[in-house]
Amino acid sequence: MQARNTIGTPFTPPLIRFVSDKKYRWLRHTLFVLLGLILAFKGDIGVPIQERSAEVTRTVLMVDTVSFIFILSMLYLMMLVLIPRLLFRSKMLLFGISLFLVISAIYFGVYLLDLYFLRPADPGSMQHIELSVVHFIQIGAVSAVLLGSVIGLKVFKKWINDMQRMNELHQTNLKTELEQLKSQVNPHFLFNTLNNLLVLTQTDVGKATQVLLGLSDLLRYQLYDSAREKILLSKDIAFIQNVLDLEKIRKNDFVFTIHTEGDIDGQNLPPFLFIPFVENAIKHGASSSGHSYLTLHFRCTDKRLHFTAENSKPLIKKDMVGGLGLGNIKRRLQLLYPNDHDLQIKDISDKYTVDLILPL
Repeated sequence: MQARNTIGTPFTPPLIRFVSDKKYRWLRHTLFVLLGLILAFKGDIGVPIQERSAEVTRTVLMVDTVSFIFILSMLYLMMLVLIPRLLFRSKMLLFGISLFLVISAIYFGVYLLDLYFLRPADPGSMQHIELSVVHFIQIGAVSAVLLGSVIGLKVFKKWINDMQRMNELHQTNLKTELEQLKSQVNPHFLFNTLNNLLVLTQTDVGKATQVLLGLSDLLRYQLYDSAREKILLSKDIAFIQNVLDLEKIRKNDFVFTIHTEGDIDGQNLPPFLFIPFVENAIKHGASSSGHSYLTLHFRCTDKRLHFTAENSKPLIKKDMVGGLGLGNIKRRLQLLYPNDHDLQIKDISDKYTVDLILPL
């Protein structure tokens, strides 16, 4: 069987945390600044300072600084305005046009800085930018790589945030559905017990009093213990014992046995996993007249719980409204133990069996 998927917060890889978490925002912006510095000052890397005069050096540093500020502003224009308002809103044509305009602005900005500042300061020794298609492609390619990295990072971050929101919504929906399914068990059982009590008040007042006392214990369990995410398996078995004791008060010719095997006392499971099968056996399996039986077996071994239930079936079948409990518990098992539980239900001529295996 596959590993169990629990409902909770999944592990987040470091790269995804770096891209999505707000506490790393300063580091991400620092990387953007470094990228802008590399692009702005790339022409000065490896050039000996003594090959330039002091005036040329000052002019180059001034031009590089202005280029850095200009390129960084283009990066943040893309990151804060154009990508969220155009790309993320599926305005692809406008975004493509704006991307071309940003690349063109970088090219013409660098060209104008070179034309009005670098050329007058050093007209001969430096390689200058020309107003040509070749230089436009060269600068545009470098700018496209830098802008593409910004776009890719923003798209990746949005995808991560969307997936996290979808996962949180999914987890919330699962928890809500589980609570709804669990809450449907309580009125369903209470409805059955009140029906039994109604019959006894007309036939045996003494037994009706015992049922009321037992019902108060059961309701106490439902109000307090079942509200927890997990409870001791031994408490759930004691709850089932009380339910069957109440049923036996109502019907004398009803025999039930509960067998336990292994470390039952130390196990914790979600509440009300087994009572729907017991309710189904009582409501649909036990005949209103004649002998009927129910046998339950809980076995803990190899970090798994093996639960079996077997009950008799009436000779004369009656049409009954019900089935809500079994539908609920099947859905709960799918949510609590996806791909990690095994439920087999057999309905043959004289008996009804349930075989359930759960991880511990």
